[in-house]
Formats: sequence, C-alpha cells, structure tokens
Amino acid sequence: MTGDALVVLGTAGHAREIIAIAEAAGGYKLLGCLGPRRAAELARLPVDWLGPDDWLADADAHVRYLLGVGSGTVRARLDRRLDPRTPARLVHPAAAVGPAVELGPGTVLWPGAVLTADIVTGRHVHVGTNVSVGHDAVLADFATLLPGCTVAGSTRIGPGATVGAGATVIDGITVGAGAMVGAGAAVVRDVPDGAVVVGVPARPIERHGH
Repeated sequence: MTGDALVVLGTAGHAREIIAIAEAAGGYKLLGCLGPRRAAELARLPVDWLGPDDWLADADAHVRYLLGVGSGTVRARLDRRLDPRTPARLVHPAAAVGPAVELGPGTVLWPGAVLTADIVTGRHVHVGTNVSVGHDAVLADFATLLPGCTVAGSTRIGPGATVGAGATVIDGITVGAGAMVGAGAAVVRDVPDGAVVVGVPARPIERHGH
C-alpha cells in the first residue's frame, strides 16, 4: 500500500478499465478522472470528474497519475506535459509477474497478463488482458499490447508501437518505433519503424494517410 492519491487522465473506455484495475489492486486513493467535459463519457464514469488535465498542475506532489488513453502517441504527448510529476504503476491481482521483471513508471498490467522473467517495460506501457510476454523481452516507452496477443522471448517492442489483439510476435523479433501489428497477425520478421503489418505471416501494408 502506497497511500498516495491517484488520478486517471482520460474519460472514455480505456480510462474506465484502468479505474477498475486500480480498484482491484488497491494501494492508491483514487480521486477521480481528468479530461474534456464530454457529457456522454462523464455519465459512464464510476468516479468523480475533477476537471480538465491542467487540474494536476496545482495538485499536491503526492498525487500520482496514470494515462487512461489507448494511443501510445497520445500518452507520449500527455507525459511530456506532466513531467516531472511521478506516475503510478498498476498490476491487476490476476496478472502474473515473474522474477527480475522491471515495470517502468506508468506501466499498467490488465487481468490475465503474464510477464515471465527478466522483462523490462518503459514508461506508460499498457499490457492488456490475457497478454503473454516471454523472457528477456523489452517493451519500450508507450508500447501497447492489446488483449490476447503473445510476445515471445527476447523480443523488442519499440517506443509507441502497438501489437494488436490476438497477434503473435515470435522469438527475437524487433517491432519498430510507432509500428502497428494488426489483430491476429503472426510476425516472423522484424517490423520497421512506423510500419503497419497484417496477416499470417505478417506483411506490410500502406499506412492510411501516408
């Protein structure tokens, strides 16, 4: 138990999931959420809406935060604004964390996530429900692993990269910075920075808008 207070930045579904993890894990006094005043989202929040993001600028130093947004790019932008305030870490009680696993500040593990051994996560890494991460993997800052994906041993998931739901990344692969692995893909070759790969085996496609 840390006894520190906690706020979650975000008011949509991703934030609500993190609120549920915080309530299950305990250890923090959950004050509420920050973000835009969108009536439809606020009506579904299980905690108080405290105000816009700049509420945190005047909060006590003991108030920690988590970024309740699914996009690693958006998390990176928000985190730059909030530095040097200290983020929290959250591990759902139904997640499994093995020996010599180092969880970076702001990392959140959803229920059923398994991190086996000698794994390092960066800042604000989100590891979704029933995700498996093998030994000696590195999950860089703002990486996102969506539900049911498998990241095998000795892999590197680059900054801001996303591994889609149900995808598999085999041993020793590097997924580059900002890359996107599509849902259900099987990644058997390194993925370049910014690439989008889909299919079995995964192949690159043109990124929308590029």
